Amino acid sequence: MSKDRSLKSMSLAVLACSLCTIGCTDRNAEAKRAKVEAQVQRWADKLDAQTTETGVYIRPQKPELPEKDAWDQALIVEYSQGGVAEMLVVRSFGPDGVSHTEDDITARRTAVNLKGAGEGIKKNIGETAEEATKGVMRGVVKGAKEGLKDVFKKKGKKEGDEK
Repeated sequence: MSKDRSLKSMSLAVLACSLCTIGCTDRNAEAKRAKVEAQVQRWADKLDAQTTETGVYIRPQKPELPEKDAWDQALIVEYSQGGVAEMLVVRSFGPDGVSHTEDDITARRTAVNLKGAGEGIKKNIGETAEEATKGVMRGVVKGAKEGLKDVFKKKGKKEGDEK
């Protein structure tokens, strides 16, 4: 075999291996990303289900979750509050390992909470409804009594006028 032919064969082999490696690397990266996306969604669902009676998220002691992503980095959970809405974000820092960059993988969940003024109402909704109903009924009875008194007063005046 000639030297040129041998060099061409070797070059083609190197090119084929390089293309295979690039293709395999892309598939591997896509598989890792898909795995982490599912992992982040699962953690977001799990944490979203953990709330107090008033809808406030129960927060873990540390922002790092006990599971690592495919790049051996801790998953992080962040919480924020705005009005009656509370949000949680589960984040993987992605392949670069740096927070808040384009390759981050996140899942967001939102809960409406009744913290504060609404807490007493929610805890005592049965008692609150019963007392409200009693108040309404007292008002109706009182109104009916006063209405009947007025009717009898007017009727008495009319009968007095006729005599």
